[in-house]
Amino acid sequence: MFKALTTFFTTALTVTGLAVAMTACAEAEDHAKYAEGTHYQLLEKPVAVNDPSKVEVREFFFYGCPHCYDAEPIVEDWLKTKPDQVDFVRTPVLFIKGGEPLARAFYVAEAKGLSDKIHKPLFDAIHKHREPLFTVPALATFYKQYGMSNEEFNELYSSFGVSVKTRQADTLSREYKITGVPAFGVNGKYLVLRGNLKNDMETFKVIDFLVEKERKLLAK
Repeated sequence: MFKALTTFFTTALTVTGLAVAMTACAEAEDHAKYAEGTHYQLLEKPVAVNDPSKVEVREFFFYGCPHCYDAEPIVEDWLKTKPDQVDFVRTPVLFIKGGEPLARAFYVAEAKGLSDKIHKPLFDAIHKHREPLFTVPALATFYKQYGMSNEEFNELYSSFGVSVKTRQADTLSREYKITGVPAFGVNGKYLVLRGNLKNDMETFKVIDFLVEKERKLLAK
């Protein structure tokens, strides 16, 4: 009986030890695969997030950017499978020529609850159909097909709420030290270094890695 118990506990300890060792190996492999300074950068100063109870993934983009347009299908696929605990936020940048009109147009759509309806078509209009939607009159005309008159568009475009959101977006891009798009920040702590990655698919593998790191911290 004693020998059987000894064998049982020895086996249990061995299995537990193997599980711990395998976990440690997996974590070491992840660390080797996605390393700080190579695949992602830890921000010197944390940036505020919208919802501290979730892990925020923030995309910085410009509607006129072809790389942002190419990345959009991958973004959409990732959104279908992302954990519920992830808060995905899109943020237009203003430092590119023509950025402000399109950034304000983004927040006009958000104010009207039309973001999901307008986001992809606006990308398609610029890149697929070659429509020069870089001015206020051109954007106002584009928004007519979504039930907005020129007067309503112009009023929202210049509104206090849209102006505040636009300034906040510009501030966020500065705080994250964004110099190109698309760019992705994770939970106000990390910036994915896309220049060192193979493609957009790998970008989201790094994002998933960082999200999991932050989810573990939230769970503690």
